[in-house]
Amino acid sequence: MIETNELNYYLEEYLEEKQEVKNLTQETIKKQTFNISKFIEYLENKGIDELNSKNVKKQLRHYRRHCLKTNGNKRTTVKTYMMNILEFINSEDVQEEIHHETIKMKDIIEVKSEDPETAKKRIEKISLTRHQSNFFLDTIEESGNKRDYAICRTFIDTGMRLKELVLLNKDDIQVPLDERGFYELPDDTNEFIDVYLRAETTKGESKDRTTFITYDTLTSLNDMMMDRITKLRKNTNNIYRPVIQRNKANEEKTREELFTNNKGVRIGKRGVQDIVKKYARLTDKRIEENNIDCPVNYGKNVSVHILRHTALSHYAEILTVAEVQSIAGHSNSQTTDKYIHIDREQMKLKLKNNKTLFN
Repeated sequence: MIETNELNYYLEEYLEEKQEVKNLTQETIKKQTFNISKFIEYLENKGIDELNSKNVKKQLRHYRRHCLKTNGNKRTTVKTYMMNILEFINSEDVQEEIHHETIKMKDIIEVKSEDPETAKKRIEKISLTRHQSNFFLDTIEESGNKRDYAICRTFIDTGMRLKELVLLNKDDIQVPLDERGFYELPDDTNEFIDVYLRAETTKGESKDRTTFITYDTLTSLNDMMMDRITKLRKNTNNIYRPVIQRNKANEEKTREELFTNNKGVRIGKRGVQDIVKKYARLTDKRIEENNIDCPVNYGKNVSVHILRHTALSHYAEILTVAEVQSIAGHSNSQTTDKYIHIDREQMKLKLKNNKTLFN
C-alpha cells in the first residue's frame, strides 16, 4: 500500500533512477513527469487516499476512462499517458509496496474474470521451491561470476528488499573482518549469521531489523571479494593464473559497500535487477538444452521480488508467521501472509516423517 500523498516521492526517485540508467533528455523527463503527475492529481481530487493491490487496476481503468470521456483526449494520446503511468506503477519500489503483479495495458482495457484453477496456478508461481531456487543458483555458479552468485544467494537467504541489498555495507554482516577486509568464517558451518539492516536503508521503517545468511553464503561473499582483487595473467608457460592486484587489495581493506558494479562503486538497483533477469533467461536455456521437464518459466516469472517471496516462504517452513514478519520487516502479518507460499511436497514430507502424531 502507498498513500497517495507519498506517490510524488516515489515518482521523484523513479525518474532520477531512470534518467541515470537511460540518460533521457530533460524534455522526455518533463513529459513523463507531467503524465504521471496528472494521474496522482486525479487520485487526490477523487479523494483516493491510497493505492493498494485491490484498487490499483480499478483506479487505472477509471483514469483511462476519465481521459477519454471527460477530457476528450485521443486514444493514441491516452495510450502514451497510460504507458508512462504503467511503467511507474510497475517499477520495483512501487510494485513492492503495493504488492501487485505486473500490470499490462490489456489489464486496464479489458477486464477478464479469472477462474479459480488459473488463479491457483498463478499464485503458486510466485515462489520457487528449494529445488527450483537451487537450480537457479547452479546456473549462476556455472557461469563463474562470483559477484552475481553472491548477490542471488544473499537474496534467497535473507528475503531482503532490493534497496536494502544495494545499500548493504560490509560491516552489516555480523562477523569480524580480517586484515584483508574479508570475513572471518565461523567454526560452525551450520551457523546462521546475522545481517543487520539499518532503518535508513529501508523505506518506511523507523527501526533496525535483523535477517540471516548461511555459512555457504558468507563463503560466497569472500569468494566475490577475492575475485574483486585478482586478475588473470599469463605466466611464462602461457598458463593464466589469478594474481592479486595490490591497489585493489588495498581498496578492499577499507571498502565500505558490499556489492559493487564493474566500475568498482556501489551497485545500483537496476544493475541488480538486470543480473537476476539475465540468469533467469540462462536458466530457461539450460532447461531447454538439457530437455528438463520443469514447471517454472524462469525468464517470465523470476525477478528480485520473487526471490524475496522465495526466501520468506522458505523461512515459513520452519518459523512462525510472527518470526517471518520480523525478518521481512512488515508492519502487519496480513502483508507477510501474501509473501508466504507453502511447498506442498515439503508439507507432505513433513507429515510423512511425523506420521506417529496421527496414530
